[in-house]
Formats: sequence, C-alpha cells, structure tokens
Amino acid sequence: MGEKNMAMKSIRHHTFIRPFTAGLLLLAALWVGGCADKASPPSGNENNSINGKKEVVIRLPDTLSDLAYVAEEKGFFAKEGIRIQWTGKQAHGPANIVSIAAGQNDAAASISTAMIQARKAGNKVRIVVPSSVSSPNGSHVSYLVLENGPYQKPEDLPGRKVVASPQTITWYPLVVYLKSKGLDPNKVEFVTLRDAGQQEQALRQGDVAAIALNEPTASLVKQRGGIKSILTDYEALGISQTGGWAFSDEFIKQNPDAVRRFVKAILDTVDFINSSAINEKEAVAIIGKRAGIARVPTLLPVKQFLVSEQDIAKWISILENNGAIKPGEVRPSDVFTNEFNPYAKK
Repeated sequence: MGEKNMAMKSIRHHTFIRPFTAGLLLLAALWVGGCADKASPPSGNENNSINGKKEVVIRLPDTLSDLAYVAEEKGFFAKEGIRIQWTGKQAHGPANIVSIAAGQNDAAASISTAMIQARKAGNKVRIVVPSSVSSPNGSHVSYLVLENGPYQKPEDLPGRKVVASPQTITWYPLVVYLKSKGLDPNKVEFVTLRDAGQQEQALRQGDVAAIALNEPTASLVKQRGGIKSILTDYEALGISQTGGWAFSDEFIKQNPDAVRRFVKAILDTVDFINSSAINEKEAVAIIGKRAGIARVPTLLPVKQFLVSEQDIAKWISILENNGAIKPGEVRPSDVFTNEFNPYAKK
C-alpha cells in the first residue's frame, strides 16, 4: 500500500510515456504506413449541439490524455461544442499515432520523435498544440544512478550497462551528451528492460550502471531513496517541445473548425491549471482518478503554449545525425502547424 500511496502523490512533470524498443518503433511506423490508405473518414460534425454550437465528436485514446481528461471534466470541450468519444488504451505514444493513421482515432498525443518517424513512413499526421514540455524544473527523462555508487556523472557510463532502448526518447539524451563531450556512445552497452520495476531492481542490485526513466516514474524511484539523477533530457538536448497533440492532415483539411475548437479547449485547460494552486490541485485529482496516478504535465504559460519550430528542427537534426531518418527527409513544416492556435503570430 505504501508504494501505491506514493504513486498517487502530486508530481508536476511531463506526460508519462513508457520506453519502447527500436524494433517496435519501426514496426509501428511501417504499420502506420500500411494503414494510411485504410483510414476511415473523420468523425466530423453531427446534427446535435452543445452550448449552442454544432456538436463535434472527436475520438481520443485513453493514453497520454491527461490534459483532455481535465478539459472534459471542467467543461472546456463542452464549451467548444466538442463531445469526446473515448476509444480505449493504446500501448504507448507511438501506438497513439498509429491509431490516427489507421482511422481508429481522430487525435492523440505522443512524443515529437514519433511524429517525425510517422512522416518519414509516409503518414500525414501533424502536431497542432503541445501535450508536454521539458524545462530545467520539469524534465521528461532522467538518467538515474545509485546515490553512493561508482558512477556519478554521464562521462562514467561508456563501457557500462545502461538501460535505455536505442532510437527512443530515453536513448537520445545520453548519446547526444556523450558526443558533445567527445566520447563514443557506442561504447555504452545499452540494455532494454520494459518494466520500470525491473529497471529499478537492476540498478539497486548493481547489475547496470544507470537507468533512463520517464516521468513520473523517475521521480517515484528517487523518492524511494538511494538513487539520484545525473542527466536529464533538457540538460542534454536543451529542447522544450517533447510532445504534442496531433491530427491527420485529412481531418485537418475536412474539419478545420473542429481542430480550432480542440486547440482552444486544450489552451483553456492549460490556463486553468496554471492560474492557481487550487486549480492545479483539482487537475491533479481529475488526472489521478482517470489515469490512475495523480499528476499534471509540465506546462508553459498559455500564451507561450505553441509548437516550437526550433525544437522540432532540433529533433529532426538529432534523428538525422543518428541515422533514424535521412537528411532532408522530413522538414519541420511537415510535422506541425500553429495555424489553429490563437496565440500564434499570424
């Protein structure tokens, strides 16, 4: 029970995305490509109305939907005439994107790298508003080591076992950091362990030198004591934009007003959470009830809650430099648009 209670503590952090293997990412990308032509028409508008507006039904997965939970329960979707149709859980963020291309969902949240990989595979999905950001006070990925162990900095890790799945959001920070220090990341023995409990056990037993964990798991592990962070994604990459809400290009073209309303509801949610500690606490309770763990993602002020072209370009460069995509294969303008964000410069 102690561990369960700990999991329900309020932690301000990024939306949680479990690590996934490079093979699974590739499989997902290929499957998305195979499904692109089979996508069913988007939900579009219905004949009903909500709050005097013509009702729009938008299908969302029950994965990485923290902000959407709050938007629904606080009436921000209803205010925009949106009714959410929940379609069930997906395995992780990239599977969310697969579900859009397959016509199973109209929108979903995932990490920026998954969007870039999807475009590479020929799937036209596009970020319209952030879902999570990273900052010095709220990173997305942390590299954890034993507090009193032999490895106290990232430079100690070449030649050692580190739990981080290659070509994933947990892998890139260390690879980029080591290269920036003139060290060879190929000398790190990267190990894949999907279960966070197994990763923590492997670290505490000394079987591995470090583990890379997403939030909120990283914070929960540190709370249990004896473990500390030696590197975060923000420290290594300096990238704020870690994830976003995406629609297919087809849905955007056919239902631009629905996308605009969706973005407005998400922005109203961000403003609500940021406006007071009481509102943040209420959001934590809503997300805890719906997602099973009390948390809110790290958020920028609502007027700054825009997709960053600079950060998307950095992600593309990282993927190019590490062989995940070819140079010039994907452009930032392929991956996102701020067209539907009222705070974007027109």
